[in-house]
Amino acid sequence: MKRVKLMNRESVEARKVVALWMWLESMGFPNMVRRAKNAPADVFQRLLLEAEAILDSLHQGNPKTSQNATAIFLTAYGARDPITLQFFYANRDLGIRSIVAILDSVGRIIFNDELVKASRESDAGRQLEPSLAEALQAPYIHMMEPTHEDYRSMLVTFHPGSNVTPEIIINYFVGRWGVSVERVDLDLDPKLGQWEGPMPTYGRVVFTSPSFLPLLLNGGHYAEFNIDGLFMWGGGT
Repeated sequence: MKRVKLMNRESVEARKVVALWMWLESMGFPNMVRRAKNAPADVFQRLLLEAEAILDSLHQGNPKTSQNATAIFLTAYGARDPITLQFFYANRDLGIRSIVAILDSVGRIIFNDELVKASRESDAGRQLEPSLAEALQAPYIHMMEPTHEDYRSMLVTFHPGSNVTPEIIINYFVGRWGVSVERVDLDLDPKLGQWEGPMPTYGRVVFTSPSFLPLLLNGGHYAEFNIDGLFMWGGGT
């Protein structure tokens, strides 16, 4: 992750890229993480750009991608079958589920800078702070720590007159990523009391994990979703 951050990427973007490489490796893309880690500077930059193109393809609101075989040729090198960005567009729901699972499991350890530093110091024989030594020695338990809902929420807006219910929104996300939504709150903006005609519907989707938001918004401030013909705009809180 450090090498990605040195390419002027924020921590959240670096985590997404490395988690993507880990997912690709689990699907049979040979040695993705090691290849990226040991690649010369120009090759690493190309792999990073290809990873960002793949993440862009996973973004739900983006248009269908091309079949250009050269767009991710370094990433796809060694794969059993020819792979293009269209593959990731077609499997974007699986991609988001898999990357979130990595971020919320082993990612909570390998992306923890304090634990990584402590592990290196321990390997070098240096004495650690008691709390860090205890954390390193503790058995790994995949258990989600509670995160305040403000960090797991996406504000949403629907066109005036949209016949939308919380159940419709929940079914959309859960149908794609499993148990991913804690609740949906819908309301009308009280500031729009003088609005003539149907008023826009505003609300908030509270996800089970904050890891969903960077993937859904794809590094931007908002994203557009088509929920059974209803257009929803979502943005971070």
